This record gives sequence, structure tokens and C-alpha cells, in this order.
Amino acid sequence: MATFETSVQLTTTPEEIFEFLIDTDNILKISPPDTGLAFTKKPDKLSLGAVLEFQIQGFGKVQEGTHEIIAFEKPDFFTEKQISGPLKSYTHEHRIVPSGDNQVTVIDRLEFEPPGGLLGFLVTESKLLDLFDEGFYHRHNALKAIFP
Repeated sequence: MATFETSVQLTTTPEEIFEFLIDTDNILKISPPDTGLAFTKKPDKLSLGAVLEFQIQGFGKVQEGTHEIIAFEKPDFFTEKQISGPLKSYTHEHRIVPSGDNQVTVIDRLEFEPPGGLLGFLVTESKLLDLFDEGFYHRHNALKAIFP
């Protein structure tokens, strides 16, 4: 299984950034617009067992996916896991670590497997790592603008 990890330092409290990240409307605010992310079913706030159904532009067409929150410890972390979607597997851990007075580090750690079949020849681990790097660059810049 491949991994990707990145982090961003923000001026906020663990509680404030955690509440921001679990508000599903905010996910859209920090997602790159070219992904075309749209929820087809979502709760207002994430919690243990919450399910997100969404559409996203990827690999040349609109992909559908379903993620479930499988771990949730406020205000330290939550983990979402792909139940169905374009990848063989995908797990995203969002971890919040206090790192000074009114400072936090948000760590995003992904474990994933590229798709199988013919799509797997085009959508390789290397390609996915590049996409994740671009997506989190946008996400982290958006968070820095909100929590300067």
C-alpha cells in the first residue's frame, strides 16, 4: 500500500480547526475547484460512522465515491475510508497536533492503492502522488488564508 503525507502549520486552536474540518460545507471551500467535488449525500458535520457520497472529476470523467468516518477523536483526529470509489483502497487520516501558543500542525496521511484493470495502467501510484501533492497544496493555501 502506498502512502502520502503532508502537513501545514496554522494559527488557531485544535478545537477551532477540528470544528472547521468536520463541517462538510468547509470541505468544498478548501478543495481545488478543478476537482469538481460535489456531495450527493452528506451530514452537516462529520462524526464516527458518518457517510459521505460524492462526485469528483478524475481520470478524464466524473467519478463517484463513498467514504465513511471510521475513527473520530475530537479534537485530535478523524479518519475517512473509501467504501466505494475509483481507487482499490483509500484511507485519509486528518491529525491535529498542537505546536505552540495558538499554533497547530494539521497532518494529512493517505494510504491508497491505485485502481486495477486498464485504468491502473494510466492512473499509477506516481500519478496519484502528483495529484495529491497538487490538491493538498491548494487545500493548505486555502487553510492559511482562513487561519493566517
